[in-house]
Amino acid sequence: MSSRHPAPDELLLDYAAGTLAAGPELAVALHVALDPDARRTVGRLGALAGAMLESEATADLEPGDAALARALAAIDAVPVDAPPASVRASGQAARRPGFDWAPPPLLRHLDSSAAWRRAVGGFEEIRLGLPGDTHRVSLLRLAPGRGLPMHRHVGTEYTVVLQGGYTDATGNYGVGDFAVGPGAEQHEPLADPGEPCIALIVLEKPIVLTGPFGRWLNPLVRRGMI
Repeated sequence: MSSRHPAPDELLLDYAAGTLAAGPELAVALHVALDPDARRTVGRLGALAGAMLESEATADLEPGDAALARALAAIDAVPVDAPPASVRASGQAARRPGFDWAPPPLLRHLDSSAAWRRAVGGFEEIRLGLPGDTHRVSLLRLAPGRGLPMHRHVGTEYTVVLQGGYTDATGNYGVGDFAVGPGAEQHEPLADPGEPCIALIVLEKPIVLTGPFGRWLNPLVRRGMI
């Protein structure tokens, strides 16, 4: 099923070009694994890049119209539902009991030490350490009807839903949906009824808690202690 909230095209382009940092790259990879439209877009972007390179190499050998036709044929030949090679390769990692909801690109990050830990605010977290990346990358799990503390952002936030769903002032998000933070606007995501909401959250900078009690915890948030 295609997402109601797709990743921005420019982010998919950066993903196809391999220019994203590890945290955002993982978030987009999960979105691509769950959303057929995103897979098609990434596949076509990759085909377009390859066709353009091939056209440049053969520009002196055939007319411009023929080079364009070759490029368009390469794009049209991309299967709609074929996941990118990086997604297929990552699917070789073994699944762990209790993580059946995890798409293949996430599995290699879930080793034997991965376990849910209670965080301040009433939700559960698995912190993922991605070498060479300064983003805070976490899996969050919210019980139905529970929410994250009221907060705002001073940096970019990427969210992709892996199980269940949540609702905030910007809309309702289900499995495969992708959100790029609300910016400086306050929000308080609330897990939808049903199964627990699990999402990957990638933060460029620490959040700022804005609730009456959360404000006292911001020094600890900035230090990454909570």
